[in-house]
Amino acid sequence: MDSRLKALERKQKLYSLLKDQHDAEIKELMHYMSALPVVENNLVRSYLHTLLSDGLRHIEYISSIMADIEGATGSSILTKKGIAASMEDEKASRDALLKCAEMADDPETAALLKSVSVDEEHHIRILEHLSELVESAK
Repeated sequence: MDSRLKALERKQKLYSLLKDQHDAEIKELMHYMSALPVVENNLVRSYLHTLLSDGLRHIEYISSIMADIEGATGSSILTKKGIAASMEDEKASRDALLKCAEMADDPETAALLKSVSVDEEHHIRILEHLSELVESAK
């Protein structure tokens, strides 16, 4: 019994440390993303994109390990309900971006916001297809 208790405590400690690292990775991502709009140097922008890409991968790895510790599958996004929720989030983002584009003072800002809203629409279509794939796999 004592060895099982120690193993459980060790897992809880590991989970806590992973959670701290997960939060730190998110904080770093937010920092890099906030720097991107003001950086004009292409090399620096490229480095920031690399840091962002690596950070996303790190979060994916850490989240997977945390899900294993929790005993979760980590695939709630791939349920019909999870995909529907993601689609609703994407639709809300698209609508908010279009509203912001209408309120923008200059045409360049409006065009940029509309461009991002087109990406959101594409994400919705991807999620619709993903939903069909998940349904057909059942």
